[in-house]
This record gives sequence, C-alpha cells and structure tokens, in this order.
Amino acid sequence: MRSSPSPAYAATAEAAIWLSALLVSLLHVLPTPLSPVTDMVSEYALGRFPLLADTSFLAIALAALTLAVSLRGVLPGGPAALTGLAGLVVTALGAAVLPFFVTDPQSPPSSTHGTIHLVAALLSMTSLTVAILALALRFRTLPRWSRLAPSSFVCAGVMAVSLVPMLLDLWPGLTERILIVAGMCWIGMTARHLRTGGPSR
Repeated sequence: MRSSPSPAYAATAEAAIWLSALLVSLLHVLPTPLSPVTDMVSEYALGRFPLLADTSFLAIALAALTLAVSLRGVLPGGPAALTGLAGLVVTALGAAVLPFFVTDPQSPPSSTHGTIHLVAALLSMTSLTVAILALALRFRTLPRWSRLAPSSFVCAGVMAVSLVPMLLDLWPGLTERILIVAGMCWIGMTARHLRTGGPSR
C-alpha cells in the first residue's frame, strides 16, 4: 500500500483549475472583438490580454499534473487507472506548450508555431477526455470512489460529444468552451474529493 501524498497536491490542483476558470471568465468580460461562439479561447492570447490567456493555460497544466500525482498515491493500480494517470500527464504537457507556441488567427494554421499550438491543444483536450473516462471506469469499482463515477462519466461524455462539432468547425468556440468547462469541473471536483480526505485505500 502506498502512502498518501500530501494534501497539498490536491489543494494545488483545485486552486490552479479555479484560477484558470477565473482567468478565462475574466477574458470573456474584458473588451475584445472575439465571439465565444466562433472564436477559440486560444485567440485571446493574440489580443490585448495575452498574459491572462497564457497564465490560464499554465494553470490547467499545473492542475492536471498535480492531480495525477495526488491520484497516483491513492488509487489502486490497473489498466484503467494507469491510462487515466497517463492521460492527465499528457494533458498537462499539452497545456504547458500552448503559451510558447501562439495560435494563428486563422484556421487551419499557416505557421509552424500555429500548427504546434493546434496539435498540443487537441492532444491536451483529447487526452483529458480519455483520462476522465478511464478513471470513471476505475472509480466505479472502488467503494470510496464510486460516488464520483457517474459525474465523471457525464463529464467525459460531454467532452467527447463536444469534440465532434468542434473538429468539424461547427460553432467551434462554443463547443470548445463546453468541453473546457466540463474538464475544469471534473478536475475541480476530483481534486476537492482528494483534498477533503474522501478517498483512501
């Protein structure tokens, strides 16, 4: 049996994801020409408030990574758990890349940095969707985690459904935001469950 990691990891994940949510919300009320229906969140980094956008991406990366570390200390092993933890790490890596390779204002991207940004963003979002689904499958087999399974399945389902129209360029801004909100809610919910001592082996 592993010793549980410090609750500081879970607290960091929870604080980081809500910081990211706050910054993204703030970007939506500040004066910008972007439409939440058609324009992607990454495009805020092209405007007057790039620091807010970049900080929100890094906060997501920190949240995903610290959540993975915290979960690793308390979840029994198995293919689903390992897949979920790996997905969270890939999510963190993808999100951490975004501030350093700015998006292009048009789609598809025409520059190398724009292409890297797009690939990293899609990898991060897809990996988080897979991670949540895999961990939901693991949660439902564990008595002290089972109550998180239904909401985890809902979040994974919302994200998977949102990916399709986003990739087809149908209301890409709106569908991306739905996906992001579902992912943020799951990270925050799971981190809080860890922080408050709900799960243990």
